[in-house]
Amino acid sequence: MKGTTLLKHYEQLDYVTEQMLISAHKEDWNTLLSWQSQYSQLSENIIELDGTLTTEHVPTQCKDRVRMYIQNILSYQQQISQLVTTRHAELGELIGEKIRQQTKIENYQHVANLI
Repeated sequence: MKGTTLLKHYEQLDYVTEQMLISAHKEDWNTLLSWQSQYSQLSENIIELDGTLTTEHVPTQCKDRVRMYIQNILSYQQQISQLVTTRHAELGELIGEKIRQQTKIENYQHVANLI
């Protein structure tokens, strides 16, 4: 019974993580963040349940599916991290460029005021 529950939690976590990745690809940050609470809750449930299980509680077939879900989840997390890191760097560059442009405009205005 606990093995089946663990499998269901991993299946749900796999789905939620995939949805987070889809949101990151779409740069839909609000939706990505809205999945965060469900992701955290499922993670906590898995940690609690996993701590009470021994290998005899989980049938071999369930173990194989859990491994598959774990691999998927780790892959999704890595992709999300890469997307967020890349977008963060891009935004940093855009902000830096915007600040440089604003500084140039302020300098031109200052010179114009002197003339």
